[in-house]
Amino acid sequence: MLTAALLTAAHGQDVPPSIIRVSVDRVQIGAVVTDTKGAHVTNLGIRDFTILDGGKSQQLTSCEYIRLVNPETARVTAAAAAPSSRGLTSIPAAGAQQLTREETQRSIVFLVDDLSFQPPTIPAVREALVNAIQQNLRPTDMAALIRTSSGNSSLEQFTSDRRVLLESVTKISWRPEGSGNPGIMRLAGPLAHVSGVNGTANNRTVQVIQYVISAMRDLPGRKAIFLISQSLAIGGGYTGPRSDMASVLGVLVDRALRSGVVIYSVDPTPLSSLTVDASYDETGDILAMQSRQPGPMPRETSSQVALEAQRRVQGYTVRELAWLEFSRAGLRLLSEGTGGQMAADTDVANALGRFAGDLEGYYLLTYRPSSADRYFGAKRNGTPFRSVKVRVAQASLHVRSYAGYVPMEDAAEPGPSAQIHSAGLGREVGQALFSPFAARGVHIDVIPTFTASNTVSPELSLLVRIDAHDIAFTAGEDGRHDARIDLVARAGSEWNEPGEVVSKEVVLHLKEESFREAMRIGLHYPVSITPPHPGLYDIRVAVRDQASRKLGSARNFVEVPDLLNGKLALSGVVLSNGSTQWPQFRQEFSLNFLCRVYNSHTVKAEVRIVRDGRQVLSFPTAATANSEGNRTVQGAIPLASFAPGRYALQVVASGETAADIAASQWADFEIVP
Repeated sequence: MLTAALLTAAHGQDVPPSIIRVSVDRVQIGAVVTDTKGAHVTNLGIRDFTILDGGKSQQLTSCEYIRLVNPETARVTAAAAAPSSRGLTSIPAAGAQQLTREETQRSIVFLVDDLSFQPPTIPAVREALVNAIQQNLRPTDMAALIRTSSGNSSLEQFTSDRRVLLESVTKISWRPEGSGNPGIMRLAGPLAHVSGVNGTANNRTVQVIQYVISAMRDLPGRKAIFLISQSLAIGGGYTGPRSDMASVLGVLVDRALRSGVVIYSVDPTPLSSLTVDASYDETGDILAMQSRQPGPMPRETSSQVALEAQRRVQGYTVRELAWLEFSRAGLRLLSEGTGGQMAADTDVANALGRFAGDLEGYYLLTYRPSSADRYFGAKRNGTPFRSVKVRVAQASLHVRSYAGYVPMEDAAEPGPSAQIHSAGLGREVGQALFSPFAARGVHIDVIPTFTASNTVSPELSLLVRIDAHDIAFTAGEDGRHDARIDLVARAGSEWNEPGEVVSKEVVLHLKEESFREAMRIGLHYPVSITPPHPGLYDIRVAVRDQASRKLGSARNFVEVPDLLNGKLALSGVVLSNGSTQWPQFRQEFSLNFLCRVYNSHTVKAEVRIVRDGRQVLSFPTAATANSEGNRTVQGAIPLASFAPGRYALQVVASGETAADIAASQWADFEIVP
C-alpha cells in the first residue's frame, strides 16, 4: 500500500497508522483541494476525482476527507494560546505538558536552511519564527526546529514546549561555510573563488532533508516540513538525465510520500537584492580582474572600462533575477511535488501562517494501479520515477498532491548497525544515534575537525562536550565522584555505506576540584575516527548515563578533502586558549588558531573574523613549513577588544598565481564576559 498521508485525524478520532507500505495491490495518496480564494473544499466525492498513474487513468476505490480540526475552532484555539506580545524575549513562563501520541494532531518541523542565508535575511527569519511559534502552533502540535548547519543539538527536539522552540530560534546565525544567495562568493574576497562552497552546502541541505523526512515516518498527526531557504539548486525535474532514473528531487518526493510528509517552502530573499546598491562596484571588479591577468595582456582604456561597467550595471537586475529563479527551483519543485506550497515572500511570518492554516485536512484517495506487475519492482538498471496526477472535475478548483513515486517495495528503515549491537549498547542508543532529532536526557554537543599529519593519513577528531549536571554521579572512594557513560560515535559518508563506528565506556573518578570544573564547563571527551575516503561526513554521537539510563545525542557535519589529487587543501581550524579547545573563551584570553595547508609550497594566507556576516578583522599571515612535510598557519589573537557574542574565524589560502583555486576553512567560537 502506497500511502501519501495516513495521518492522525482530529482529537477523539481513531489514529490511522503512520507507517507507509508500498505494494502492487493498492496505492493511497493524499490531496488538498482549494477554491479560487485558497479555502479548503471538503465536500467532494469519489466521482469528482480523476487519477493518472504513469499517464493512464486509474479507477478510484475509495475517497475520504480526513478533517484534522474544525478551521474556526483552530483559529480560536490558536488565538487563545498565543502570547499577546511578540519578539525574541516573549517566552511563556511555563512549559507545556508533553503530548501523547494520541493527543498529537500535527507534527511540524521548522527546517531552517541557515547554510543558504545572507546576513541581512537572518533578523527577519528569527522574528518570523518567533511569530509562528507563538501565533500558529496549537496546544495539540508537536514541533521541532532544525538548522541544516548543525544537523541537531540538544535543543533541536520534538516538543510542545514553546520555550524550547524559542530558545532554538536564538541559535540561528549566518553560516560562513554556506552557499548564500548570491553573496557568499563575493564575501570570499579577492583571493579567487573558494572551491566547493556552494556544492557542499547544497549537499548538506539535501542530506538533512532526507534524514528529517525518514525520521518523521513514525510520527503521529499531519506531518509537515516548513523549509526556509534562500537556495536549493537541485531543479530540473523528478527524473534524471536518463528517463529510467529518479533525480534527487524524485527520490525526496518518493521518501516524503512514503513518510506521509508534506513540504512547504519559503524563500525570504528581499526584492531589494535585485537592485544595485552602494557596495556594487563593477569598475573596481573589472580593474581588479585586469591586475590579476598573467603576462603582457592588453588592457582596456578607462572609457572602455566605463562602458563595460555601465553595461553590467544595466543588466544587473536581469542577471540577479535569473540567478534567483535558478537557486529557488528546487524549493518550488520539492513543495509542489509533495502537495505543499512554495512562497517567494519577503514576509516570512505571513507565509508560515498560511502554511500552518493549510494543515486543517486532506483527501485520502485509494486506487489499485492497473498492470502494476509490469513495472512494480521490475529489475532494471535505474530507479524510475512514476508520475501521478490528481485532477478534479470542477475547473475552478485547484488540487495539490504528490508528483509520483518510485515503484519499488518498501524497504525496512535502517536501524542501529551491527557494530552498535555487538557493543551491547542496545536499541535505545542506536535509535538516538540514527535519529535527526536529539535525545534530550543528557545535553551534549560535538565539534568535528578534519586533520592529517600527511596526505595519506586523514583523521576526524571529534570533541564531545557532555553537560555534567545531567550525569548521575555516585560517591566513590577518597571523596571522588564516580560515573560511567556509554559513548558511541558514527561517521556516515555520502556513499551510502554502513559508516565508521567507535564505541567507548567513559569511566569517571573525579576529585572534588575536577568535579566542580566539570559542573562549570562540562565534560570534554575526544574521539578519533579514520574516514575511508574523501567526502562529506555526517557525524553523530550518542551517550547513555549507565546509572540513570538517560540518553543524549548530537549531530554535525564535516568535509574531508581529497589530499591525493594534488590540489591545495586545508585541515580544519583548531582553536584554543592554551587550556581548552572548546570554542568558548573569555575576553581576557587570547584566541590561538592552527590550520594545516596541504599540496602547496608557496602559499598566501589570510585570517578573517566574521560576526553575523560582517568582517570585523582581517590580516595576512604566513604559512610556514613544518616537520610533517606540509605547511601550518597559526597565531594568537587577543580578545580584549571584542564584544561578547558568537563569531567565526576563517583561514583562506591560495597559491601564487591568479589561476589557483583558493581553499577556505571556518571555525565557530563564542566570547563570553
